[in-house]
Amino acid sequence: MRNSDFVFAAAAALLLSSCGGSPEPVALRLVDLFEAATVEGTVAIDPVEPTEWRFDGEGTIPLPDPPEEEDEEAGNEDGESTQDEQEDRQATFGWAALNDIDGFEVVDGRLVGTSGELPVLHVMRPDALVVDEDDLLQAVEITMQVSAGTRVAVTFSGARQLNEERILRTIRNAPEPPLSTELEPGDEVHTYRLENPGRSFSVGGLRNILVQPTDAADAEFAIESVRLITRKEHLRSIAAGPGWQGLDEIYRETIVSRAPERVELDLALPSRPWLDLAIGTVEDHPVTFSVAIDTGSGDTELWRRTVTLPRRWETQRIDLAEYADQQVTLALALDGDDDGLTGFWGAPVVRNSGARVPRAVDANTDARLALADGGSSTPQGVIVFLGDTLRRDHLDAWGHNRKTAPTLTELAAEGVRFADAISMATWTKVAVPSLLSSVYPASHGIVGTADRLSSSATTMAEAFRGAGYATFATSSVSFTGKMTNVHQGVEVMHERASIDNGNLGHSSAKTSRTYVDRFLTWLDDHHDVPFFAFIHVFDPHDPFEPYPPYDLMWASPTGKEEHEARLEQVADSLDDDRRIRDGNRFGPERFPNSEELEAAGVDPDVYAAHQLDWYDGSIRGMDAEIARLMEGLEQRGVAGDTLLAFVSDHGEEFLDHGGVMHDKLHTPVTRIPLVIKLPEQREGVEVDAVVESIDVLPTLLEAVGLRAPEGIDGESLLPLVGGRAPAGTGIAAPSLIGSVRRADADLLFRGS
Repeated sequence: MRNSDFVFAAAAALLLSSCGGSPEPVALRLVDLFEAATVEGTVAIDPVEPTEWRFDGEGTIPLPDPPEEEDEEAGNEDGESTQDEQEDRQATFGWAALNDIDGFEVVDGRLVGTSGELPVLHVMRPDALVVDEDDLLQAVEITMQVSAGTRVAVTFSGARQLNEERILRTIRNAPEPPLSTELEPGDEVHTYRLENPGRSFSVGGLRNILVQPTDAADAEFAIESVRLITRKEHLRSIAAGPGWQGLDEIYRETIVSRAPERVELDLALPSRPWLDLAIGTVEDHPVTFSVAIDTGSGDTELWRRTVTLPRRWETQRIDLAEYADQQVTLALALDGDDDGLTGFWGAPVVRNSGARVPRAVDANTDARLALADGGSSTPQGVIVFLGDTLRRDHLDAWGHNRKTAPTLTELAAEGVRFADAISMATWTKVAVPSLLSSVYPASHGIVGTADRLSSSATTMAEAFRGAGYATFATSSVSFTGKMTNVHQGVEVMHERASIDNGNLGHSSAKTSRTYVDRFLTWLDDHHDVPFFAFIHVFDPHDPFEPYPPYDLMWASPTGKEEHEARLEQVADSLDDDRRIRDGNRFGPERFPNSEELEAAGVDPDVYAAHQLDWYDGSIRGMDAEIARLMEGLEQRGVAGDTLLAFVSDHGEEFLDHGGVMHDKLHTPVTRIPLVIKLPEQREGVEVDAVVESIDVLPTLLEAVGLRAPEGIDGESLLPLVGGRAPAGTGIAAPSLIGSVRRADADLLFRGS
C-alpha cells in the first residue's frame, strides 16, 4: 500500500542537487513544489448563489405562487384544474410526478415515491428565478437514495406548454438523455453529478426539467436535493492552486491561476533542463500566459502565449538549456482584460533530458542478476497495454486457429509468455484497480460503481512517477479513470468521452487507433526522458462489430444483416415482461442467452459464430495498432529501451456455458493473456506456473530496479523469468476463489 514514507522518500530522491556526487533530479514537478511558491496578484472572487431545490425547505428556489381564486375553474390541457395542480406542486416544491408514480410526496425533507414503467419528475424553472440568460448549464447534481436501477437521467424542454403526454413523448423519442450517469442503488444516499462536456445548454432555455430518478420499475426513491450548476458558478468554484483539471476530457495535474496572478518558484535546474507544460482556459475571454526566469539580475521572459479558444489544451516544450545547473526563480504569470479569469497550467514539470532513473540500492536481486543482461539495464520506458474483455484462447499465441494477433504472437515469442494468468475479477471496475495497485479486491474494497480506490493505495503510475518517470494514461471506460481514483500518479490522462469515433469511422468501443495516436503524440515530447504509460483500449469489448477492414476479415458480407434478423426473431419471441424497453431490440449491453435463442428457434452455435467472427476481427484491429505502437517506438529511438507488458482485465463468454458477457467465474472469463517483453530481449521464455494480475506491478518494478511499495498482495514474477525460482512455484489458483469468498461475489463479478 502507498504510504507517506514511500512517497516522500521517492520525492526527496528526485530533488537531490547535482553537487557532491548525488544524482541529478530527473523531474522537478511544480505541482509538488507549490507549497514553497510565492503567489502575487491574487484577487477576490465572489461566489455565485447556487440554484437548488431542497425538500427540507432550505433551498434557494422559491416555492411556486399560490393558486389564485379566479383560476379555480380554469382547465389545463390535461383536464386537471390549474388550482388543483398548483396546490399539488406547492406541497412538493413545484415538482410533479408523471406516468404512474405511487406515493409521491415530501416526507422528512425528502421527495419520495415508487417508480412505474417510465418514472418522470417534472418541474418548470420559475420565472421569478433571476438567471443570466446567456449563462450555460454545466451540470445537474441530484442527491438521493434509490432502491433499484442502473441509470439516472435528465432531459430538458424549452416549451411553455408541456402536458404529460408531450413530456413522455419527448423522452421516449429522444435517442438518449442529454445528461445521465450510473446509479448506485441501495440504502445509502449518493450525490450524482450529471454533465456532458460535449453539449451546452442555455440556462434561459431550460424551461422544463425532466428527471428520471431510475430506469427500474417498482423502485423506491428519496430525493434530498436537485441542483442546477451553471458555467459561471462552476468557474468561480474552481480553487486556485494545485489540482486535477480536465479540458475536453483530457485531465492533467494542474496549477490553477486567476489573472493577474504570478506564481514564483525557486529551482536548482539540472544539466539539460526543459519545461514540460500544457496551458488552457475555460472562459470565452482571451487569457495571456507567460513564463519568465530570473537568475538574480531581473526577469527574462522566456515565452508568451495568448489563448482565445477555451476548453482545450495547448502543449509546450520550453528550452531552459541556457540556464542549466543554475539556481533560478521561475515565474508563471497570467493576464487578461478582466481580473479573475482562469488559466490552467497543465502538468508543469522541469525535466532533465537524457537523465536516467537511478536503481534502488538493493535493486540487484538474484532475479535481476539472472536476466540476460545481468540486471545491468534500467529501461527508459515502461508501457502497460491492456486490451479490455480479451479472452486468451482467441489469441494465436495461445493456440487459436485464426491469426488474430500476429504482433502479440511475435512479442510473446521474443518475450515472456505467462501461459496461465488469472484475473482478480470479471468486472473492469474491480479488476483494473487490483492490477494497478497489486491489491486483492477484498483489500481495496471496490464492489460498486461509486466505489473508489483509496488514496492510501500506491498505483503503478504513482510508483513510476515517484521515481521521476513522466506518466501518461488512457481510459476507455470511466471505470479505469478518475471515477475509480486510478488516475493517482498520472500526469496526463485521456478519458473516453473525448474520442470522436463517429468522425473516425468506428464505434466508441474501438479505441486503440485513437489512443495509440495520442500516446505517440505525447511521446514526441517525452522520448528523451524516462516515461511510463498505461494504455487501456476497448477494442475486444462489445459492441463487437469492428471497423473496416476487420469487420469482414472473418464475418461474411451478409453476416450483419442475418445477425440482426436473428436478434429480431428472439425479441419477438419474448413475453412482455422480458422485452427490452427501447423498441424491444437487443443492443450492445443486452445479448440473448442459449435458452432465449433456442426458444426463438435460433441456433445458438450460428448466433455465437457470428459474434466470434466480429470479436476476432476486433482483436486483429487492436493488434494492428500495437504494431503501429511498436513502429512508433522504433521511429523515436526507444524501442530497444522500453519494457512492454500486455494484459487483459478479464475475458468474455459467447454461450460457452449457455451465458454471455463476463459475469460468471468460468475459464473464458477468468483466464487472461499476459506477455512481458523486456528491453532487447530476443529469446522467448514461457512460464507455465499459475500467476495473478496483481503480480504485474511488483514484477515491473523489480525489472526496472525500483523498490515495490509496502503492503501489496502481489509477488514479483521475475524469479520465474530468470529461472531462479524452484520448479513448479507460482501462485496457487485458489487465491482467486479465496479473495471472492471474502467479498460480495455477486457485486464483484458482474458485467462491465
